[in-house]
Amino acid sequence: MSHQIAMSFEDGVTRFITCAEDQTVADASYRQRINIPLDCRDGACGTCKAFCESGAYDGGTYIDDALTADEAAAGYVLPCSMKPKSDLVLRIASTSEVAKTRAATYAARLTGLERLSPTTVAVAVETPEREELAFLPGQYVNIAVPGTGETRSYSFSNAPEDKALTFLVKLTPGGVMSRYLTERAAIGDELTFTGPNGSFFLRETERPVLLLAGGTGLAPILSILRTMRATGSSRPAHLVYGVTTDDDLVEMDTLAELADQVPGLTWDYCVADPGSSAPNKGYVTGLIRDEHLHGGDVAVYLCGPPAMVEAVREHFAERGVEPTGFYFEKFALSSAPAAPEPVAAEASAAPEPEAAPETRPVPAEEAGAVVEVSAECSAPEVEAPQADAREPVGVATAEGRALAGQKVFPPAHMRPFGPGGGRPPVDEAATLRALAGQAIWPGGSGGGRALDTGEPLLPAGASRAVAGQEMLPARDDIAPLSAPRATPGGYEIGEEHPSVHESDAVFEARQALELGALEITIGRLTSQQLAGYRLLAEATAPYVEGDRFVDAAAFTEANAAFHDYLFTLTGNEHLLQAYQALGVEGHMAETLRGATWCHPRCTQDHLDIVTAFEEGDRQTARRLVTEHAERSKITTRRAMDDAKQARRPAFVSPGRFDGKVVVVTGAAQGIGERTARRISAEGGTVVLADRSDLVTGLAEQLSGDGRESLAVFADLESWAGAATVAERALARFGRIDVLVNNVGGAIRFKPFTEFTEDEIRAEVDRSLMTALWCCRAVLPSMAEQGSGVVVNVSSAATRGIHRIPYSAAKGGINAITASLAFEYADAGIRVVATAPGGTDAPPRRVSRGGPPLDTEQQKAWFQAHIDQTVNSSLMKRYGSLDEQAAAITFLASDEASYITGTVLPVAGGDLG
Repeated sequence: MSHQIAMSFEDGVTRFITCAEDQTVADASYRQRINIPLDCRDGACGTCKAFCESGAYDGGTYIDDALTADEAAAGYVLPCSMKPKSDLVLRIASTSEVAKTRAATYAARLTGLERLSPTTVAVAVETPEREELAFLPGQYVNIAVPGTGETRSYSFSNAPEDKALTFLVKLTPGGVMSRYLTERAAIGDELTFTGPNGSFFLRETERPVLLLAGGTGLAPILSILRTMRATGSSRPAHLVYGVTTDDDLVEMDTLAELADQVPGLTWDYCVADPGSSAPNKGYVTGLIRDEHLHGGDVAVYLCGPPAMVEAVREHFAERGVEPTGFYFEKFALSSAPAAPEPVAAEASAAPEPEAAPETRPVPAEEAGAVVEVSAECSAPEVEAPQADAREPVGVATAEGRALAGQKVFPPAHMRPFGPGGGRPPVDEAATLRALAGQAIWPGGSGGGRALDTGEPLLPAGASRAVAGQEMLPARDDIAPLSAPRATPGGYEIGEEHPSVHESDAVFEARQALELGALEITIGRLTSQQLAGYRLLAEATAPYVEGDRFVDAAAFTEANAAFHDYLFTLTGNEHLLQAYQALGVEGHMAETLRGATWCHPRCTQDHLDIVTAFEEGDRQTARRLVTEHAERSKITTRRAMDDAKQARRPAFVSPGRFDGKVVVVTGAAQGIGERTARRISAEGGTVVLADRSDLVTGLAEQLSGDGRESLAVFADLESWAGAATVAERALARFGRIDVLVNNVGGAIRFKPFTEFTEDEIRAEVDRSLMTALWCCRAVLPSMAEQGSGVVVNVSSAATRGIHRIPYSAAKGGINAITASLAFEYADAGIRVVATAPGGTDAPPRRVSRGGPPLDTEQQKAWFQAHIDQTVNSSLMKRYGSLDEQAAAITFLASDEASYITGTVLPVAGGDLG
């Protein structure tokens, strides 16, 4: 049984978690990403001491030094030891900041300022806190521009181990950072920066890399190359560096030097300006050769403006190349400050979103926060300085009014936008109601209005209309669009992998991110953070025994919390988002559903990784992370193979249903799914009816095996749902040869007198009316064609305990079977039934809707019906899905052509 725990923090914030009675509050808290203060896990230190304002609990075991008897009597508790017996309200002795992830702020001093070209400056800074600053090659920081209150984002160009921190800055007239560097900056200036940020960094594998840099996007690429040099990397690497003009070319000698010092590194460059003196004129895509792509087995790292990123992506698509990894950082222009004259915007070397400055240390992620992550991990919004909205806006040169160098549009004065500068509202409204100067929409006296909260959106038809007339036809073939979140500056960091949820790539990507997080955190974690890490490692152990899952679903949840935690400790929200965007937890939940085998080292890996962190043993930690990723692959591969094998029917009679259209209700799981698979394997065309969308995946699998199938969503507890299934089947295939009425199943298990009126009605609707409605919907077409078979799935539970309403419903199924067989025999229709006994099946993916078994009495009633089922069987066991499907498919086939009106028990000798 689980209870709600309200955790009230000193700053007034309250967080809620769910905690089971056999679980400590600290364990539940960490698994739900609320990282309360913790320095041990067994009541030895008192760091987590809290006050219980209400509720009942078991205080657990602890030493007096951690919690005195007087404190315990006063209501103080240790969340690392206590277990709830009811809902609780706890007062936590810290602020909610312990649950947040933020980058740290560092003080620094300007130590280098070098004009590399007319457009680019190299900046160097040093910080007295260099030992505390860890970053990955490719990451960036937000630098506060002295004297302005503004910040700008720049990627490191130095390697992580270098003492001096270096950056490349593109100079643009009027830019906040540009003006500081060219007008006021002096060696020794003090400044601050916040970070590191970003998930764009070099992943550590031996896979070849293709590096693409646009403009000052060269900075993070330089950091990557310098890291490869420092680590002695010999992986094949090729760099293509592209700029707009010759003035933008910088660090050419540095690149040549790196090429000499990094084995396997080659490079080239190009300039877009046709008048350039460079040997290669054009864009980076023109310099990407087949030998740089390694047949797709290449990791691409790209830093440049959005247009460059999209151009490269399109280039790969046109060539039919899908890189194993595609990591990118898009950057656009930062806004210039307000000025009396139009000014250009300032380009940041690799702009990224600004995080609110916060001093170290940085605790973990705020639990309960909603993080939206798209297929390409979109960065949060950037707060850029806004120009005065009332200032005139114009184009600095005539180029915006020219085509092919010839002026086409004459200069025009534009009214300023914003308060006090716009047109009168009446004029503005008239313009909005006109096209090409002609009024299209009639004016109204009410003007615009705000939408009321909860007001429905504009109907689809209306949104396709102009002036009340629909201009665009409706489309039903457009898939939902998932796009990165828009940000004012167009900044975006992301990564893409081919078929990441269907291959080992998901674990390779996780490994790469974890190795990066490891470099940032190892040797820098507090005792409290390490205690939380070990708690989460230990939380995965109860769900695995040897090489067997005790509870695969619970393991998946605990495992996800363990792996998330390392990313929260980095203080880098983008790394956490990048990890979550991989969808590892969802991939494992889907793959391991029903799995029984687990690599025996998986949970021990978690504990050993934490030990390596506690000892500051970087090499061991790196080895364990890498080995753990491989063991995760082995576990999921085995699960996928086992699941594929389990889906194959144990018995098949090829061709038995050739040419037949078979409707199977309740086909999403259990007996219905196994019956549908066997009929499909024997040549039948199956219509899969269910109110769960799981039938869509089943239909795709069966169609992938070369058999036609149709998934139909319907609630068969109503006539409308049953009629829909029949109509869809007839519309698609023109006939229905077999109906398998499989929907049903007991919802509640308890003595009859405990059932309410509504509960009885629900059992009858589920297990009787579904078959009655489907027979009514299908029989007319069968009678018209002069043939057909109805197979009803009844139950041996017509004689059983603690499910009397269900038993009565199944008794009704037997009566329907006998009566319809009499009534429709002359129409050439057979009506038969099976009566399954207890049947082993994988955990249900969709619940029948019954309540959880919370009390001991409820558990006892449920166990009593299981015991009765087994004891009533002469074979003293449950049957299998294949054994049930064998009986159903036999009765549905022509092999049973002389059988009708019969109920066949399939219950190990229990006649029901």
